[in-house]
Amino acid sequence: MRNPWEAIATPVREFNVRLVSDNHPLRLYWGKDVRDGYLFIVEFSNAAKPDIKSLPDLAGIRIAMAPAQSCCRLVLLLNETPNWELFKSLCVDLIQASKVSSSQLDAVNTIMHRLVRWHEFLKREKLHLLSTEAVKGLIGELLFLKNVLVPKFGWEESISFWKGPLGAPQDFAVHDTAVEIKAQSGSSKPYIHISSLEQMEAQLPKFYLVVNTLATTEPNHERAFTLNSLISDIRVELGNMSDMTRDLFESLIFQVGYVKVEQYDSPYFQCVSTKSFFVNDDFPRLRMDDIPSGITKASYQISLDSCLPFEKEIAF
Repeated sequence: MRNPWEAIATPVREFNVRLVSDNHPLRLYWGKDVRDGYLFIVEFSNAAKPDIKSLPDLAGIRIAMAPAQSCCRLVLLLNETPNWELFKSLCVDLIQASKVSSSQLDAVNTIMHRLVRWHEFLKREKLHLLSTEAVKGLIGELLFLKNVLVPKFGWEESISFWKGPLGAPQDFAVHDTAVEIKAQSGSSKPYIHISSLEQMEAQLPKFYLVVNTLATTEPNHERAFTLNSLISDIRVELGNMSDMTRDLFESLIFQVGYVKVEQYDSPYFQCVSTKSFFVNDDFPRLRMDDIPSGITKASYQISLDSCLPFEKEIAF
């Protein structure tokens, strides 16, 4: 992960800053103070000033309103600079969440709501780790992004297709094509788990199901990778992309619940196979129109063998 504070010189008084983007409703800055502390500064008009009583407490981060000439500043200061990766994830989340706001007031309100969410996240005594199944699911989505979409569309457009972290029913929406990604471990009776009725009910003209078969392996295997190493490789590839593209990726993996921790340095996986299936009216699934009235939620399993007649390469 790129450290946006490294290129900022330590000031002899007050603070030095670097503008995050000139295409945002607010003036946002990475900054350093005289003690080499990492800052994130949000600058806005006096009319958009929030109630100071609504400022949440953030574990490991000091937050305050600072007066300025003809404007207001919301200043976040990281207490311990070795924790900059988590702090950057927080800042990027604030940037991405507020960038589509229609006004400064709307943008500030969005940031305040996000800070409350971060308050809940940071106050946990133990870091909430992704389950084994969630790790495999994220790996499957990242492999599809990296190996299938990027060679055809490039990083910037491919990341914009990734909708799963934002709560969409399917993981990707690629123009007129919806794609749901599943990961499964090889077994004598392979199956895929469907977590909701909406998951197999796409609203786009074409719909594909992609299934990655993952197996655990030894670290020295030539195709071995971990969740951390896979994301690290993607970050390297994003090194020459725009700040907006890199920051969007960081925001999406945070939405999934990923924060880089050593627990994701194992296990090691290899992708044994990837199959894609065209989902049409005959595909084995529950359809919303076929569900009896009164049933609003359901989860179920689909045998992978029953999907084989529908195997088809994705055509975008």
